[in-house]
Amino acid sequence: MGGQESVPGFLMKQFPPSRPGDAPSIRAVRNPMMFAFNRNGASALAALLLIGGGCSSGPKVSSDTAAIVNEAEIKISEVNKRFDAQLRQSPRAPSPEESSTFKLNILSQLINDEILMQRAAADDLTASDAEVSTRFTDFKKNYTEEKFQEFLKEQGVTEEEFKQSLRKGATIEKLYNKEITSKISVTEAEIEQHFEENKSNYNLPKGWRLAHILITDAKESGINNTRGDDATTPHEAQKKAQILMRRLLNGEDFARLAVEYSEDAESAPRGGDLGFVTEQQMETVSPELKKTVQALKVEQVFPRPIRIGYGYHLVKLLAKERGGQHELSEPQVQADVRQTIFNRKETLLKTAYLEVIRNEAQIRNVLAEKLLDSQ
Repeated sequence: MGGQESVPGFLMKQFPPSRPGDAPSIRAVRNPMMFAFNRNGASALAALLLIGGGCSSGPKVSSDTAAIVNEAEIKISEVNKRFDAQLRQSPRAPSPEESSTFKLNILSQLINDEILMQRAAADDLTASDAEVSTRFTDFKKNYTEEKFQEFLKEQGVTEEEFKQSLRKGATIEKLYNKEITSKISVTEAEIEQHFEENKSNYNLPKGWRLAHILITDAKESGINNTRGDDATTPHEAQKKAQILMRRLLNGEDFARLAVEYSEDAESAPRGGDLGFVTEQQMETVSPELKKTVQALKVEQVFPRPIRIGYGYHLVKLLAKERGGQHELSEPQVQADVRQTIFNRKETLLKTAYLEVIRNEAQIRNVLAEKLLDSQ
């Protein structure tokens, strides 16, 4: 394959390339599917909310009002809480104009969420306490109690507020599933057409799909493992690598240990999954690592830590790519094409659905009004 290949993020830490910042990519959407849903239901919801407010002037606007969505108030304090949580993770302080723009973006998302929550409530789709409890337990299982409390502090929320965010996420997911996801279909003709138009995307170079657990010699500023574990000296790094290696050889789950202990902020939440790494990329970064990976069988963990640059890597081979042209007759290719088409339709139709129910809601963006009045 021609051109310069990009190197995975964790490998760039060891040998950072000299290149300009990445430009965002935009994937074209072909043949968007028309979607029909019950507009009468959305209209009925809007009418109900209007009738309910007919005997009063609605909620009064106060100094803490950011927006009014039908009869519901969104407070500036809620916008500021989310803004402050994001600001703590930012490498630099934004300008006043940037701060205001960011707050407007946060408010826009809160308005969208409120509209969706109202729609879900009208359809009796609000997540139950049992559903929220299941999600809470599933989320918390990877944290010690101490680390979970640290997580809440970093986010600037209480445990109850966090549970409310889980309820919101589960409720909106149920609504989208009812109105969008459950109604999407992908035909064999669409799969064949997509494959023929994108056949070159399935002509792949030889390579491997890898997972790793990274342990570095120095303190990392962006630790993203669930235990907040970080080796800060060469001695600590070596000891940590040896302990984790021993646990892996004793049969413990690689992905779980990566989530809990890996110091690679990008791959740790994915269980250490680095995705596909080509033979050329591997040769560029570390011929030693390439040689190691070539000797592994799928699902095998290399039995000792590998020292590269300023850290240790515990490596697992997830899959091998033989290279060459893949055909639609291969189950994995067909599944990938189907999922790609499904995801594009889902994104398009969720966007369209949200725009329609926004059109039928009464929205007053008070924060935007105040910003304009202050100029």
